Amino acid sequence: MLKLGQALASYVGEGKIVVGRDARTSGEMLQHAFVAGALAGGCDVIDVGLVPSPCVAFTVRELGAKAGANITASHNPPPDNGIALYRSDGMEFLPEEELKLEELIFERQVKRASWDSLGSMQRYDAIPSYLGAIERVVKVRRGFKVVVDCANGVGAVTTPLLLRELGCKVVTLNSHLDGHFPGHPSEPQPWNLEDLMLTVREVGADLGIAHDGDADRVAVVDERGNFVKHDALIALFAKRAVETKGGGAIVTSVNTSVAIEEVVARAGGRTFRTALGNYSAAMLEHGTCFAGEPGKLIFPGFGAWADGALVAAKMLEVMSLQRKPLSKIFAANVPDYPMYSEDFACPEERKEEFMQGIRKYLLENVGEVRDVLDIDGIRVNRQNGSWILVRVSGTEPKARLVVEGRTEAELETLKEVGLRGTHEFLKGK
Repeated sequence: MLKLGQALASYVGEGKIVVGRDARTSGEMLQHAFVAGALAGGCDVIDVGLVPSPCVAFTVRELGAKAGANITASHNPPPDNGIALYRSDGMEFLPEEELKLEELIFERQVKRASWDSLGSMQRYDAIPSYLGAIERVVKVRRGFKVVVDCANGVGAVTTPLLLRELGCKVVTLNSHLDGHFPGHPSEPQPWNLEDLMLTVREVGADLGIAHDGDADRVAVVDERGNFVKHDALIALFAKRAVETKGGGAIVTSVNTSVAIEEVVARAGGRTFRTALGNYSAAMLEHGTCFAGEPGKLIFPGFGAWADGALVAAKMLEVMSLQRKPLSKIFAANVPDYPMYSEDFACPEERKEEFMQGIRKYLLENVGEVRDVLDIDGIRVNRQNGSWILVRVSGTEPKARLVVEGRTEAELETLKEVGLRGTHEFLKGK
């Protein structure tokens, strides 16, 4: 982390770097090491403390800093930690920029400032400006009741406050910062959010919101206590973005529903797919009006980063405009096709071999193929719009199977094909 701080200072040259962290137990230690490296490289550091990743991204742009860094492992388990890096406009570093930092470290080309040109550090309260900017871009009718599950992460210092400022009655769950994540695992998936779904029903809330450890991700629960599919959330906001612009392009990841393509096309837009985590490069390539992958939604008109608190406010804005319960809003705007996903243990050293085997298997066993996407794993699209995807995680020793059918019967057929192949190429190894 010390070397990475020096490498970032070397990469951006002189200027300011905004640095924050989430609530993980190793965060303070790693942040100090990173800041030491950045100062040693001659950059000034603006320490924003415990804040969500989108707050770091916003602050970089607001203060005219050269770059930003948040010490976080996002939705990963408590023992993990890492770093999210942001460009001067708040967009996440592109893959080639991350590789350049690695190159500077491995080739020992990091800058070392002399004693009289070391950087300095100042602390800055970034939250008021960040929340104020969100408040100014949404129009929310007062009086909604919202339950917010902060997952013991840094969303607790922003989202409940934002929603109260917007006139909501807020009930919080897991809103004390704790790097052990005692409430539940940090990833905002339905199997981790049973308490949120129950609480929404029990208190008669209009909306439930859940975050991960650094609050760049968001999940939504409707007024009935039902989890809203991540893909439905992407589809709704993609449709609205294209309608507002009168056309345009949206970007989504390879693992999301065909419903997104359908609603965007009906609204007069185009959908481009990319690898998970690669939306920054795809946004620049296609000039998008919206981008999203499961749990991470980007509104370029506000900023080029995923922002959980902004999504919560935007969701309330839609509810204010349409004046219908959330369940009816999604039912009226987004088709609901049956989907299935499952993770499997897959050691790093087996990933390449596994993907080679499963690719050949799927091409031989999935019929009526329309086209194949291999930008991230392998996705086989069928003529009728159904599809099957197998990919390996870039951050964990896992493989994932995702299937979508037009009917439950078709889903079961494709699921059986996928499970049989996955087990065949992972068994006994």
